[in-house]
Amino acid sequence: MEGKYRLQRQTSRWARFAQVTVHITVAGEPDVRMGADVFGWRGRSYGTAVCASRAGDERIQAEAREGAWYALVQLPESAREVLVSVVEIVTAPADTGPGDVKFAAAHSVWQAVGRDPDQHPWIGDDGNPVFP
Repeated sequence: MEGKYRLQRQTSRWARFAQVTVHITVAGEPDVRMGADVFGWRGRSYGTAVCASRAGDERIQAEAREGAWYALVQLPESAREVLVSVVEIVTAPADTGPGDVKFAAAHSVWQAVGRDPDQHPWIGDDGNPVFP
């Protein structure tokens, strides 16, 4: 199963953007793994010279993991026994802020498993993701 979520929000003060794609497979227990080429879109879009690791990539990957785990914890226990593979993380240096990738990752997991939890994050009036 695949889930893809794009956070795209423009307020009077901020632009927010992040897109995360995940693949879900049934597993004995919940787990989140990072794909080998989550930033491969850079090379496809801008050429191989841009594919090199950038400052902040580890933080972005950590946010994706946090968002996937957040999503799993919000699901009923019977729906948590899955392996989440984060296969792509797309960001925009000027428009991706703290929490954006986490937000997109959580929503992509819920989309992939076909469930919407009772309580989920939202975008606050200031444009920032809010996690209850």
